[in-house]
Amino acid sequence: MARLIFISPYMKGGRDAARLAHRTRYFATREGVQLLKDDNSSLPATKKQQQYIRRLLRSFPAASELPEHEDYVNMPSRQTAFDLIAQIHEDFIEPMDSRENYLDYVANRPGVKALGEHGLWDANGKVPSLENAVAEVAQHTGNVWTPVISLSRENAERLGYTNLENWQALINATITDIAKGYKINPNHIRWYAAMHEKEKHIHVHMVIFSSNPSEGYLSRQGIRNIKSALVNTIYRNDRMHIYEQKDRQRNLLQQEAESQMSALIEQMATGTLQSDKLELLIKDLSKRLQEVGGKKVYGYLPPRIKRIVDEIVDELSKDERVSTAYSLWQDLREELCKDFNQTPPMRVPLSQQKEFKTVRNMVIRETLRLSDMNLSLEDDIMSDEQELEEPDSINDLNAERTVYQQTQFYNRAKNVLVDPEPDPSEKAAALVTLHRLWEEGYSAAAHQLGRAYRDGLGITADHKASAEWFQKSAEAGNRCSAYALSKLLLEQEQIPQALRWLRQAAEQNDQYAQYRLGKLLLTGAEGVPKDIDAAIRLLKDSAGHGNQYAQYMLGKLYLLGQEVKTNREEALRYLTQAAAQGNTYAQYFIDHQDDISGVAIGTAIIRMLHQMSRIFRENAAQPAVYAEMQIDKKRRRKLQEKRMAMGHKADDHEDRGLTQQTQ
Repeated sequence: MARLIFISPYMKGGRDAARLAHRTRYFATREGVQLLKDDNSSLPATKKQQQYIRRLLRSFPAASELPEHEDYVNMPSRQTAFDLIAQIHEDFIEPMDSRENYLDYVANRPGVKALGEHGLWDANGKVPSLENAVAEVAQHTGNVWTPVISLSRENAERLGYTNLENWQALINATITDIAKGYKINPNHIRWYAAMHEKEKHIHVHMVIFSSNPSEGYLSRQGIRNIKSALVNTIYRNDRMHIYEQKDRQRNLLQQEAESQMSALIEQMATGTLQSDKLELLIKDLSKRLQEVGGKKVYGYLPPRIKRIVDEIVDELSKDERVSTAYSLWQDLREELCKDFNQTPPMRVPLSQQKEFKTVRNMVIRETLRLSDMNLSLEDDIMSDEQELEEPDSINDLNAERTVYQQTQFYNRAKNVLVDPEPDPSEKAAALVTLHRLWEEGYSAAAHQLGRAYRDGLGITADHKASAEWFQKSAEAGNRCSAYALSKLLLEQEQIPQALRWLRQAAEQNDQYAQYRLGKLLLTGAEGVPKDIDAAIRLLKDSAGHGNQYAQYMLGKLYLLGQEVKTNREEALRYLTQAAAQGNTYAQYFIDHQDDISGVAIGTAIIRMLHQMSRIFRENAAQPAVYAEMQIDKKRRRKLQEKRMAMGHKADDHEDRGLTQQTQ
């Protein structure tokens, strides 16, 4: 993107202005300002020109921003030296020579975009009286700044800034930012401007001062802020065009990259990992964590333990799947930095990458679970998804047609609510549709209303209302509503009520309700008294319905003899069923059935690999191109944590198990 030139000389009030005028007159009239003939213009700059330019740049450092200076540096000929000297005189020396002369010069100089008899304008358009404006500036006792805003002719023509109206609109749109940059109260700023055209660039000369003579100060940061405001306005449409082009290019590249990343994440989520070094490091970390008190999170640990955690993370990152995914993630991030003209950060090991700092606490959590290995359930990636059961066929053709139409309305409303794109009015209409369907006896609508209130879909989140709608759907016979209600009540620590609905869903053969209730009774979690016999029955019921996590849990219990009598044959039967569905942990137990003593750390390593996939999935999401469309990563994580705290997995869609029944 081409740069904008912004320089801002100033004239002091009182005696300083006279002294500075005398000094600058000396620079302007002393020997060394050499006029050139056309036939010598391409020769190298003379020694006197070079010396004079050096003195001018020492006196006016901001002159190095001029495009004429860039031309002179690239090709120091007599012509480019003359152009630079002339431009410095115009932009820096002449403004300081005399306030009256400068404003009159700005309004009437050759090349000015005239508005009748002169080219001076302000916030109200053409200045009615040039004489009054000249007098106002000349009599002002405070500082007066004389900024110049310049664009190359090529960019000015491309962006529409050969047009006076566009320059006027630009200044009016950014004048508040300009005032803040000069530390002038926006209500006090006074200014005049004129647009000038030259062969190579088009620019605006301004005169800026405050109605409060003691007010106003321009710092380097102020210049940066003003320039940023001008650039953002001038190049807004240009940036949009560039981003659109880069979007298309990036999308082509990212489709392959994201596909590769997705495959790597899937391999991590379902893969295994064996490492003797990792086993030794995890044993060491487990021992040391037992020796320290206080919070067992990375930020609170002693340096020696942090180093072990870092070493485990870096050892995990040596796995080909992890290392490839991390390298790909860095490639995508660097590409994004280039799009925003930012310098890509230095590549660092995974353990030191701040965007992946959650990996370190994940390692600590999984190591702490070693002591509970026998009852650890390894179901972090379990999805509670179930297929939507179609309503029973109806003999009455008209009734059947009505249910079909209701189902269409229901599906459309459900899709609108879960879609992040539709506007609020569409979501509000979807909620009205669901209320109407419920009143017509379409009970599945109550479940969607429960979800809407629970997750804040098109309406303010309200867990009490959510529970009421889930209960209506559950009372109509929808087992997945009973399951969703039980999870919501567990989150609210309403244990007796939660168990009631969890048992109802389990009795309706909901495999996830059976598994969840079995877990609670097996571990005594959530304040539920342990009941091993009931837990085993529920886990067997869930396993019988094909739940791989129940199958794995039963296999592990029978193999380890934990809570049940050891039964290797029964253990292998359940583990084989789970492994056939792709359960990595079950397969690991099968492969290591003769080395049970070392299986604890092995499963911990696999859990770490699987958790790594979740962290990569969160960090691999492509940020939006425009800042206003971005969602802060911490905010996204908090929303996800809030959702999961209510009993959901990241991809929890209980409604697929809904059975449509009439009230």
